[in-house]
Amino acid sequence: MSRLTPLVVLLALAGCKGSGGVDAGSPGPDARWLQGALAPETGTPRDGGTLTVRLPLEPTGLTRLHDRFNEGTMVRLTVGPLYETLARAHDGQLTPLLAETWSETADALTITLRAGVKFHDGTELTSADVKATLDVVMDPAKPTAGFRAALDSLRSVETPDARTVVVRWSRPWFLARHTLLAALPVMPAHALQGDFDTLPIHRAPIGTGPFRFEKWEPGLSLSLVRADGRAHLDRVVFRFLKDEGAAMQAFEKGELGLMTRLTPSAWRSLETQPWAWQRSQRIFFEENAYAWLGFNQRKALFVDPLVRRALAMLYPAELVEKTVDLGLEPRTTCPYFPGSRSCDPSVQPLAYDPAEARRLLAAAGWGDSDHDGVLDREGVRFSFAFLAASQSVKMARLLPLFLDTLRHAGIEARIETVDVSAYLSRVRAHDFDAMALSWASADEVQDNFPNFHSSQAAQGNNYVGYSNPEVDALLERVRTELDADRRAALEREVHRRVYADQAYLFLGRRPALDAALRTVHGLKPSLGWYDLTAVWISN
Repeated sequence: MSRLTPLVVLLALAGCKGSGGVDAGSPGPDARWLQGALAPETGTPRDGGTLTVRLPLEPTGLTRLHDRFNEGTMVRLTVGPLYETLARAHDGQLTPLLAETWSETADALTITLRAGVKFHDGTELTSADVKATLDVVMDPAKPTAGFRAALDSLRSVETPDARTVVVRWSRPWFLARHTLLAALPVMPAHALQGDFDTLPIHRAPIGTGPFRFEKWEPGLSLSLVRADGRAHLDRVVFRFLKDEGAAMQAFEKGELGLMTRLTPSAWRSLETQPWAWQRSQRIFFEENAYAWLGFNQRKALFVDPLVRRALAMLYPAELVEKTVDLGLEPRTTCPYFPGSRSCDPSVQPLAYDPAEARRLLAAAGWGDSDHDGVLDREGVRFSFAFLAASQSVKMARLLPLFLDTLRHAGIEARIETVDVSAYLSRVRAHDFDAMALSWASADEVQDNFPNFHSSQAAQGNNYVGYSNPEVDALLERVRTELDADRRAALEREVHRRVYADQAYLFLGRRPALDAALRTVHGLKPSLGWYDLTAVWISN
């Protein structure tokens, strides 16, 4: 897990109707607006204009392959608009993109590339570029462990000619083809030469997508321009506005066409603002994303699952849902796509139960031997720090509530706040006691091996250091099971065991809470975000 001058014209307010049919004199928003459901498009797309998008965080780099930069928002900005994959995934099906065709045998995938595709610097796409991208991913000396874990069954890559790539597998894996074809952003071979950590492509991407990189002004914005005739917009500007209040003011003034990642409180506040429902439309859509609290299981405090279960029972879920999430982020227990057969519906969230939590802590050997109100065991106090990113509005509201219940149970916890870049660096270096993250996927099909397998605790995505040999074995079997029904049964068992162990303290499913001016059209939300080629601006 990878983030100025608007040309959007607002509708006049006096005595007119917006494109969504809201009368400026109407008493309030209609049901569709309240639900965040976009009105059907009736206009004819027009070319030109700039879409200015608010982002709450600035990316640290623009290359999905690098572990340090691989964060969900950055992936959305680059994979699709700037970089393309060999195929496009939609509704469980793969359709050709940079690949023209492909064929399979038991241990090989042969890909024929489209002819005449060029990178934004004018060089032609060849099989050498695909191989160079894969070579970087599979090099154990490079910080590409997150992606490498997803392709660890790759044995060799051959390029018999400029348009043919032959990938051979060491063993079958149900997601091998899918990951290589639909998730790998293909980059030019010449841009991947040199010290991987300092490659210019991390700051100035060179892809084949419908938009090309224009400029990155640190602390201000990132801009893309139309590369060819596949898009309507001339330009997309991603403006970095960490402060939500300032962002809402800019949105009200018409300086932003699309507001992303609204907090629940900001989402609700729009309902009371006449300008908002007159001149904008809210956008609510489900994402394959969930938030979690993680306790570093490399540390003696958190090794015992009984302790982690006790911590989950001290989490004030109902209070957080009412006062922080405002009913918009339902609790979850499952690390798979909601509603899929991979989730076991019988697994219910642990209830808030301080008495049972104290019993579990006592069973794990924690008591108040010196009667000072803080639990201890063998002379060690139950005291730790929650690492929090200073930009996280949710954690600023959630953690004090949680720490209060911990204190009443005899656990001494404090908040250590750092900038988001330092936060991510420390999480990847395992330099934390407890922290919060969220996982998101642009696909309904997913592999939890990188998140929970013990082999991924050193360099992969298993940041909390979770280890259970039985779960390891299940995750390995999931990867090699080609029958969908049997695989779903294995994944349900992974769900049950991971939740019983409290590998994470699962929080809630995060929907996308966005808002756009009514002059912005063609927004079609999906798991992969918006297709920016379909977006257009009306006068």
